[in-house]
This record gives sequence, C-alpha cells and structure tokens, in this order.
Amino acid sequence: MQNALVIKEKLAEFTLEKRPIPKAGAGEVLVKNRAASLNPVDWKVQKYGFLYTEFPAVLGCDVAGDVAAVGEGVTKYSVGDRIFGPCLPHPDYSAYQEYCKVKVAWSAKIPDSITYEQASTIPAVLVATYQGLYSGAPYGMGFTPLVPDGRNKETGKAILVIGGGSSVGQSVIQLAKASGFSPIITTASLKHTEKLKELGATHIIDRYIPLPTIRPKLNEILGSGIKYIFDAISDSDTQQGAFELLAPGGHLELVLPPSVPVDSAEKRVTMTYGTAESPHNSAAIEALFNRIGSLIEEGILKPCKVEVVPGGLGAIVKSLKRLENNEVSGFKLVIRPDEK
Repeated sequence: MQNALVIKEKLAEFTLEKRPIPKAGAGEVLVKNRAASLNPVDWKVQKYGFLYTEFPAVLGCDVAGDVAAVGEGVTKYSVGDRIFGPCLPHPDYSAYQEYCKVKVAWSAKIPDSITYEQASTIPAVLVATYQGLYSGAPYGMGFTPLVPDGRNKETGKAILVIGGGSSVGQSVIQLAKASGFSPIITTASLKHTEKLKELGATHIIDRYIPLPTIRPKLNEILGSGIKYIFDAISDSDTQQGAFELLAPGGHLELVLPPSVPVDSAEKRVTMTYGTAESPHNSAAIEALFNRIGSLIEEGILKPCKVEVVPGGLGAIVKSLKRLENNEVSGFKLVIRPDEK
C-alpha cells in the first residue's frame, strides 16, 4: 500500500488515504515519484468537477521519479532510471501518490543537467502549449510542429502571449522562439522582464495596463494589427481584451473554455484541451518526448523556477489554495510525494 491524496467522489474534498501500488502493464513503467509540480487545473478539477471520471480520483499532472518496475515489452528504460512525463486522468497514472504508472510513449529520461523538481515543471504545461500552437482546429493554431522539422518555420510571424509570466506563458514563448516567431510580445508583470527576454520575448507590456488600451503600443511595434494571440490566462477579461485586439483573419488560442464568439466570420478562436492520450494529441506528444532531452540540453526548453513546498502530499491542499488565490507568478510549486 502507498499514501495518496484522493477525491472520493466528484466535488469532494481532498483526503489522504492508503491505496494499492499499481502494477506496470505492457508499454508502461512503475515510477517512484520524487517530485510533482502543482497546476491550476488541479484546484479547478476539485472545485468544478471536470476531466476526471474515475473515483476515488487521484490528481497531479506531472511526474518525475525513478523507474521502480518495467512492464512487458519495455526496453527504453531500466529499473533506477530517472524519468519524467505527463500524467493521465486515471487513478493509477496520476502524481499525487508515492508511486504511479507512466506510459513509456509519453515519457523521457531526465537530462543530467536538471533535477527531479525542475523536470516535474515541464510535462503538462508543455503538452498543453505544444497542442495549442501545433494541433489543428478545434484544439490549436495549426503551425508547423517543432518536432521533427519545425524549427524557424514561422519566421516573420508576430505573436502576442497574454500572461507571459505564467508557466504556460513561459512555455509558449520558448516554443514560439524555436519556431521562428518574431516579434514575440507578451503581457506580464515587469518584474519578469529579464527572465522573459531570456526565454525569447522581444517586448514586455505591463500586465496591469488594460488589454484594450495596448493597441497603440502593438501598432508601434508591428506597424499593423496582431494576427496571432495565445491567451495563457483565459479568464473572461483577458479573452475579451484579446478578442478585441485580434486583427481580422486572426487566431486566438485559449486554455479555458471560450467566453468570446467562436463562430465569428473574421476571427478564429480555439482551445487547447486534451491529455497526451487524446487521439488528436498522442502521436505529436510521443514525437516530442522522443526529442525532449536534446531540446532541454540545447537550451530550447528551460524548466520554470521552482519553489519546493515541504510536507509532501500533506502540503498540496494549502498550496493549491495559493494557486487559486493568484499568489504564484513566475515559478511553479513542487512537492515531493515521498516526503513525510
């Protein structure tokens, strides 16, 4: 048996319980979880009751740890290898427990240059942003995928990233840079300016300036309207502001359900949605994770700054409340599931 943080039924509170350690099946490994990052989707799932359908449910979207056992046919890993990957919305495949299963196809060895904690900040956010930029409608903007040969294929295209200081925003900026977008404009707290420019942003606009009023600044930078916007926040205010800023023929990508028109004749709106196992996503994510180690080693993908929260699984509920209260910016909260 192992310790796990569970939701017994839809909309129930989190509780710490014992549950069986799963067994790795074909094409899977069992991972001893060393680090799990916290994501806003976790408190939203508990509060609003979506995505997870199997109860008691275990949440947690990112895992980084050691291979404890390999399933049938697995040759990619050996016991003891450090690996990371996105979790799936099923109890045995989620991170808020001491052990979980991981699908080999959507995982990779952790490069020696980063820690478990840093590695755990990457998978779920990367899956969402990779889908948002490179999948086709209704999930993404349909640009040439970075893997296998999409480097610099979007040269000369400008993009505006709403919420560049968020983990999603940072990931979009890095992918956009690798794809050749320029300029890469983002709204963010100005305290993140240096970091975001290191990641690839060319222009930082203060996030506290109302979005509808930044049009003159965009025109000054671009000399024309903005045709591509990725809203990494996607609350009702940012969606409306982004939609108003979008030039005719432009494309707005969201990370939450649309509160703006999706059937406009002049403007396209799509939403990134789906896990690595989603049919529209699985092949691209497998290709990405086959190359992710080299992308990290080359500095194309960089992990977020980390705050390790002591207390293991018992610290998750209070930490998710910090996310809900918008108290986290520019870094990711990470727990160590085996820590007491």
